[in-house]
Amino acid sequence: MIHLLQGFQTFIGSGGGHGEKESMYDIVMHHLTDHVLHSGFIGKINELYLHDKLFGIFDMRITKWVIMLWISAFLCLVIFIPVARKIKKNAYGSKSRWVNLWEVLIAFVHDEIVEPNFDHHYVKKAMPYFLSIFFFVLFANIWGLIPGMATATGNLAVTGGLALLTLIGMIGIGMIKQGPIGYWTGLVPKGVPGFVIPLMFPIELIGLMIKPFALTVRLFANMTAGHVVIIIFIYLVMMFQNYWVGIGSVAGSLMIYLLELLVAFIQAYIFAVLSAMFIGDSMHSH
Repeated sequence: MIHLLQGFQTFIGSGGGHGEKESMYDIVMHHLTDHVLHSGFIGKINELYLHDKLFGIFDMRITKWVIMLWISAFLCLVIFIPVARKIKKNAYGSKSRWVNLWEVLIAFVHDEIVEPNFDHHYVKKAMPYFLSIFFFVLFANIWGLIPGMATATGNLAVTGGLALLTLIGMIGIGMIKQGPIGYWTGLVPKGVPGFVIPLMFPIELIGLMIKPFALTVRLFANMTAGHVVIIIFIYLVMMFQNYWVGIGSVAGSLMIYLLELLVAFIQAYIFAVLSAMFIGDSMHSH
């Protein structure tokens, strides 16, 4: 999300060729909004094949955040397919530090995310999905901390799409385990008087929809907030043009940057563990 190299150029003020400095709002929005790619190979694809909207509604042009999503997914495949093969060949443990590093994180997902929220015989079945969602979100979060890259999870459409998968899992698995009728009737706690059910059911239905909404906003807000603070700290250098302010700004932005590394991991964990809680709970009626 933070394009540090480009950021310093905008602070100097290209201003579309007029030498004017951009406002703080322009700089923040430049780094926090998506952009269609118009240059290079991707730009040619957008221009030649994707310039018309699909069904006249959907803009299918490739943007910088789409590229980040592709890279995150590709990274998951490149890392974990070879790691899985090595783990399978070495049933008693691999001597590779690279493999051991990922085994530790896989064990973390198993012990802290999946196992506490699913019955024992469902843990292995649930692991592939939650490993995928954890590492995909983690990689997408981290990309934004690399100059020239962008944080795809700073987009509500991305976090909303991930949260929609959780909602589908909640409803789908709930209906499979409890049956369609059992799932929807089970939204209302047992023992509630009959005359209260028409009031309780809409409330419980709204509560069901709020869960993915909370996932969407939480991940988006946390991944956006830290980047905005870093941008503001860096902007202070050019705003005041003072060495002492520059030292303080750089130190402050560095501390926030290090904090964002931790936040990237924590938010991936929170998204995965809440998804596991919601889907796990849907397997049982109230």
